[in-house]
Amino acid sequence: MSEYILEMQNITKEFPGVIALNNVNLKVKKGEIHALCGENGAGKSTLMKILSGVYPYGTYSGKIIIDGEEKHFSNIKDSEKNGIAIIYQELTLVKYMTVGQNIFLGEEPVKNGVIDWLEVYSESSKILNELKIDINPYIKVMNLGIGHQQMVEIAKAISKKLKY
Repeated sequence: MSEYILEMQNITKEFPGVIALNNVNLKVKKGEIHALCGENGAGKSTLMKILSGVYPYGTYSGKIIIDGEEKHFSNIKDSEKNGIAIIYQELTLVKYMTVGQNIFLGEEPVKNGVIDWLEVYSESSKILNELKIDINPYIKVMNLGIGHQQMVEIAKAISKKLKY
């Protein structure tokens, strides 16, 4: 097994008339924290969109290797199944929904064919407490400041029980 949990090798992504990424490499060991820094248009978001499946396999060249195995993501769900979660600077929360609803949006627990709202709010409370975030899961996201909204995005990623 490789010493790296994630490798992105020779990633190249082109848009009409623009080479957004040209043979970019990234290696991450377990427990490491990395930051992508650069000017607007440098390709940071493009690289992360490739990793997260927003840009599916075949729309770029290069390899994504997770735990020593090459992966081909067709969509975001594929990357999530492989343990990848990306929290973008631009928030993806639905402001008119509650914190709990946002945390489990698209992944709602179901009981007897109906969304189990007790489970949604119970699990949301557990995740928020685990993260030591003092936010009521019943409050609407639009009533939170931007910092707390970002914490809800993190809680949303944690709720998927992803690996990375």
